[in-house]
Amino acid sequence: MLQNRLFFRQFCVNFATSSAVKPENPNPNSTNLVFLESVKNSIHKFRIFKAVNSRKEFNLPQKAIDGLRNAVVTCDRPAKQLQNEADQLANKLEQRRFPESPEKLKKVRDEVKKKLKSGKKGEISDFDKEAFGGKVQEAQNYELRNEVDRIMKKANFNWKPLEITSKEAAAAYSLARLAPNYAEIARVLEEFNRIPDFKPETVLDYGSGSGAGFWATTSRWPDLKEITMVDLSDAIMKFSMDSLRKETDAGSDDGRPFVHNNINFRRHLIPSLNTTYDVIIAHRMLCEIGSSETRLQMIESLWKRTNRFLILIESSRSEAFGGILEARDFLLTQGTLVDYRRLLKTLEEKVMLSPKVVRIVEDYNLSDYEKFVLLNEAVPPGEVVPTILPTATVMAPCPHDLGCPLGVHKACTFSSRYQPIRADGRRSEKEADGTEETKFTFMILEKAPRKINAHTERILKNRKLGGHVTCDVCTAFRGIQRVTLSKKHGEMYTAMRTRRDGDVLPINLRTVTSSGIFDVDN
Repeated sequence: MLQNRLFFRQFCVNFATSSAVKPENPNPNSTNLVFLESVKNSIHKFRIFKAVNSRKEFNLPQKAIDGLRNAVVTCDRPAKQLQNEADQLANKLEQRRFPESPEKLKKVRDEVKKKLKSGKKGEISDFDKEAFGGKVQEAQNYELRNEVDRIMKKANFNWKPLEITSKEAAAAYSLARLAPNYAEIARVLEEFNRIPDFKPETVLDYGSGSGAGFWATTSRWPDLKEITMVDLSDAIMKFSMDSLRKETDAGSDDGRPFVHNNINFRRHLIPSLNTTYDVIIAHRMLCEIGSSETRLQMIESLWKRTNRFLILIESSRSEAFGGILEARDFLLTQGTLVDYRRLLKTLEEKVMLSPKVVRIVEDYNLSDYEKFVLLNEAVPPGEVVPTILPTATVMAPCPHDLGCPLGVHKACTFSSRYQPIRADGRRSEKEADGTEETKFTFMILEKAPRKINAHTERILKNRKLGGHVTCDVCTAFRGIQRVTLSKKHGEMYTAMRTRRDGDVLPINLRTVTSSGIFDVDN
């Protein structure tokens, strides 16, 4: 037993929740129209729809807090010491960079080495090299390598995978990241408000850590039949098992030790691809893999095991967003890359091979995506065009499957506010009004082709000024557009003021006319 008592403290702040905007006109078919000129000289028409306001705080359930307390009190170190280690780990993880590619690391090292060499006043002579057997040169090279390593480390080019090897380290990690991880995953799961009929039965949390994904998914879908948690660290897996144990009274033990009736803990994925899941969550896992090739192999493995949705969540750094875009583009590209040999063989066996299909396959002037679209129209009804990987589409946050208009140097970031959990009874330096904010990027990919006109514009930046709001909006076909609404726009203005950065645009946007010759009327 610990001598000192463990206190878990929560600072609560009540945020006033804004109600949905109710139109004065009760007729659902009536629309309010306004015409504005955009930066691309195209006129857009806006139509308001009922907006569902997301909650502003994503706080751990009380059962999660109790489970974390029960697991922490069994550690050998005092609570204050564990909390101090958790604060240090949180700062380290906040400054942690996404692993750079070997090519970029070599380029940076060469540049640093070149600058250091150019700063040397003189080199040793050939006579000294011959006289001392090259030992002076070896010493200089050794000193140069150490100096390069020191500069690279200072510039945060010292990535290493996160290793948790003890129970106390797992407790420190849980104190540091359980609440923010839950807030991030719970915020991402709010995107499923758009499809309320979707109720998954099985969920895989790959890289489950301290169990934040478990609490977020069970809070979102209480009727889940099976949850599988996979993590390579044996220490963090055992600690999460302790925190998920059911508190039983005397005589009430039903033989089920955990808070969920069907929860599985594994160190690795089941080898068979026949075991699939409705939803797969990979929370901050791409940053734990140093090789781009290995990351894509992991993404492919998870994609083959999902029935419908794959959720990727990373930090708010631009490098992490680039890793998500890499995975996104990989699945979108491989999902439209036709397996021509299998297609021709299948149609030939069924005596359905037509000259039109052969012409499309052999036309080298067409791109892979053009062939994919044309072959879907050319094959007989009921036949499926085989692709290298199952076809993917972006469910959120992108309103399209095209290239990201932000590029690789900017990140599409989102934020989530939560109440921190501490074991020392003190107030965190990062807290503001009893809450903290975590920033992240995410991507939800669906195993299905994109539906026609099934896109929702996303607010990247919402600037709320005096009597108007100015929003940068990511659109389906026109990149990033800037929309300005003032008080004279009434209900649309009110709806826009209640939106946060990263929310879905609460008005429908459709192009009426445009001066651009390449504009697409969708």
